[in-house]
Amino acid sequence: MAHLVSKIEALLLKEPLDTLCGASAVYLTIENDILPSLGNVREIVDRAVNASLLKIEEIEQKAKVSEVSTQFWYVIAKGWGMPVRKSNIASGYISVRGLKSFKALNMEREPASDYSHMEITENINKLKYKLEHPGSEVDVNLYGSLRQALENIKPSELTWQDPEASMVLSDDSDMIKNLGRRQKNVFSEPRENMKCVIPELVTAKCNEFVSNFNNLNTLQVTRIFFHDRKWKESESKLVEITNRILDTLGETWRNPAFMSSISRSEQSEGTYISDIIMPLLRSSLRDLLNGDICLSTAERQSLASKARQNAGVVEERMGKKPDIMGLMKQDEKIIELMYLESSRILCSNSKKVDDGVKLWRETLDGVSFIDALCRPVGNQFGIVGIQIAGTTIRLNVLMKDLGGIPRYFHLDHAEIPLFPHASHTIRNYIEAF
Repeated sequence: MAHLVSKIEALLLKEPLDTLCGASAVYLTIENDILPSLGNVREIVDRAVNASLLKIEEIEQKAKVSEVSTQFWYVIAKGWGMPVRKSNIASGYISVRGLKSFKALNMEREPASDYSHMEITENINKLKYKLEHPGSEVDVNLYGSLRQALENIKPSELTWQDPEASMVLSDDSDMIKNLGRRQKNVFSEPRENMKCVIPELVTAKCNEFVSNFNNLNTLQVTRIFFHDRKWKESESKLVEITNRILDTLGETWRNPAFMSSISRSEQSEGTYISDIIMPLLRSSLRDLLNGDICLSTAERQSLASKARQNAGVVEERMGKKPDIMGLMKQDEKIIELMYLESSRILCSNSKKVDDGVKLWRETLDGVSFIDALCRPVGNQFGIVGIQIAGTTIRLNVLMKDLGGIPRYFHLDHAEIPLFPHASHTIRNYIEAF
C-alpha cells in the first residue's frame, strides 16, 4: 500500500492542478489490472492527501488537493445495488470502474523487466545453494528433493507472484504438494507443532453456550429505571467497568499507529473507528443492567430513519446510515438505542457541524420510531447520540417531554487521550464513557 500512497502523493505534489481529481487518484491505484475496493482506495488516497498537505504552502494547490478526498455524503449508485459515499473519490471510483467494465482501461499485464528476471534468477540460485546445506540430518532428504524439483523450474517463467521467486517455500505450491508423504511430514512438522488439541472442558463449554443461548434471551426480564442523579450500578461494578476501559486505553497507548502526531494524522476514519472507538464502546457497554447492546459498524440503513423518511410518501427513500449503531432486540423487534458519527483524528469545522446536524436528526428518527411502538415515559427515555469530532467525544441525548416535544441535550464531552495524559484528563474521559 505504501508505494501506491507514494504514487498518488507524487501526483498531488508535482502534476499541474488541472490533472488533480478523484478519478486520476483512483486510476493510480490500479495494479495488475485490478482496481482495489472503494474502502481501500479511500484509505490510500486519504493517506496521500494528508501527507501532501503537510508539504504544500500555496493556498490554491492546498485547496485543490483537499478537494480530492475530503467531505462526503451518502447516495445509492444506480445499477450497483449497494451504498457508496458520494465524494470526489467515490465519483472517481465509479467513473474508473465503469471504464474498466467497458474494457477502456484494461491493459495487458506488463512482462517482468529484465532486471526483475535477473533478480528472480539470483534468488533461485541462492535458494539452490541453501538447499545444498541442510541444517539438520532430518532435512537432508527433504532438501535434496526440493533442490531436484527446483532444477525443473525455469526462472524466466516465474513472476513475483510465485513464492519461489522470493525464496519462499509455500505448502500451497506444486513443488511441496508433489513431495512424498514422509517428506511432506518433515516439511510440515513446524506447522503441526503449532497445533493443539482443544480440551474437552472447552468443547463442553461451547456446547453449553449454544444450547443455553436462546433460553438466556427468553428469560431476560427488562427492569425499569428512572433518572434520579444516582448510579444504577454498584461502586464495585463501576470500578470493574473503569478497569476495562483503562485496559483498552492502555492498548491504544501501546499501538504504534497512534504513538506520534504524524502517524495519528495518517489514520483513516475506518481505522479510527475500528482500532479506537469500537473497543472503547465495547468495554464501556458490556454487561448492562438490561442486557448487552449490540454495536454495529456495518453502516446499515437505520430502520427508524427509513420509517420516518417514508412516512406519507409514495417513492421509497433511503434512511440515514450512522457510522455506528447500538442495537437491541426486544419482543422480536430491533430497537435502535444509540447512534454515533465519527470523523478522522483530524476533523474540519464543516465536518463537525455536518455530523452534529446529522446526529440530532438520527436521534429524532430513533425516538419517534420507539414512541410509535411503546410510548416510553416522558423526560426519562432517551436515544443517545455520540459525536466523535477529532479527539473530542460529545455525548448527547434526545428525549420527549411530558407534552411530547423532543428535547435534545448535550450531556458531557471529553478528550480521547490517544497518548499518556494527566490523570484529570483520564477522569473526565472515564466519566463520559
